[in-house]
Amino acid sequence: MSKIKKTEQADQATNDNQDYIQIINEQQAKIAELTDLAQRTQANFENYRKHVEQDLARSKQVGESAVVKKLLPIIDTLDSAMGLVPSELRDNDWVKGVIGVHKNLDKMMAELNLRKQNVKVGDEFDYNQHEAIMNEGGDGDKEVIVEVLRAGYIYNEQIIRPALVKVAKQ
Repeated sequence: MSKIKKTEQADQATNDNQDYIQIINEQQAKIAELTDLAQRTQANFENYRKHVEQDLARSKQVGESAVVKKLLPIIDTLDSAMGLVPSELRDNDWVKGVIGVHKNLDKMMAELNLRKQNVKVGDEFDYNQHEAIMNEGGDGDKEVIVEVLRAGYIYNEQIIRPALVKVAKQ
């Protein structure tokens, strides 16, 4: 073979190699672009999934809160009834049944993360936690609770119904 032919073949091989290198570089760039797109899509989906989970949790809590608020008058009535049971009737089967219902209700409240506010006579009035519906006056500089008229409730660490209280200045 002639020297010229060998040189032409070598030049052709070099050109072919450069074409292949260019094709490989272009393909690697496309792979990098698609990999980036896949990673961004995956991150967007993960953010969307977390957002949906948070929305579902909030919706569940709002729904539970609405049901709990509707139960509060029943809880109040049962608490009042329990406070009025005469001691001589404590052994009555019917009264024992009502006491059992009251205990089950207390257990359910704990499971729902619902609890009564800890409000008692002598506590300082806090408009963020209590609702004063009566004021006995007085001459002091701070308002103090003198009577708890209706229990307040806390659900998932948020007050869903403030305690109704009577206050006086002391």
